[in-house]
Amino acid sequence: MQRIVAVTTLLLLFLAAPIAAKPKIAFIIDDLGYEMMPREIAALPPQISVSIIPFTEFDTAVALTALSQQREVLLHLPMQSPDGTPQEPNSLTLAMSKKEMQGSVKEALYRVPQVVAVNNHMGSLLTQHKTPMHWIMELLEERKIGFIDSRTTPKTVAQRIAREHGLATNRRHVFLDHFPNEAFIENQLKLAVQQAKRRGVAVVIAHPFPVTLETLQAQLPELQKEVELVPISLALRQ
Repeated sequence: MQRIVAVTTLLLLFLAAPIAAKPKIAFIIDDLGYEMMPREIAALPPQISVSIIPFTEFDTAVALTALSQQREVLLHLPMQSPDGTPQEPNSLTLAMSKKEMQGSVKEALYRVPQVVAVNNHMGSLLTQHKTPMHWIMELLEERKIGFIDSRTTPKTVAQRIAREHGLATNRRHVFLDHFPNEAFIENQLKLAVQQAKRRGVAVVIAHPFPVTLETLQAQLPELQKEVELVPISLALRQ
């Protein structure tokens, strides 16, 4: 009888023990808006978020398509890069006044509706400067919009300034397809899993290259045995 009680007690303790949560990965597909939403993205899980460059031909249309797919949307806000490097049209620049910069961000948010967060597109120069980052985060704070630092430079101060404004924030941990070939992407997915296990949640930025979308579709079923896919809102922290 005592043995039965002991076994029952152990079973109850086992059942009551919390199940360890899987590490999480939040994927963002960047650089959308130049064309309609790629069909391959529709085949990916809705937990994968998309980030849309404003002032592109299809920015609003892609946002509405993503929302219809139950995907979270980010504003991929163009920011100034160093001289001699590519510059996105309509980028925020150091030459702008506070009124000009905040006005441009407001217009971008109008064109890309219902965003849960903003992440910088390029911006290796602008994100190093505190004053314009304060102007941007002040506006996002008013609208209760989060910020993801794409970390296009190790000298960025963007995430730190976002925290100072109380924004829900995080940073990019892995670029998936800096080299757009299958072998590189598969290795970066392994790195993403390592980062997720280390941090609890990892933010991974990818781009709508055909090889990226095809590799994701092929690898995600196996990946999800180790990690949980989450929308970007669940990777934001205050």
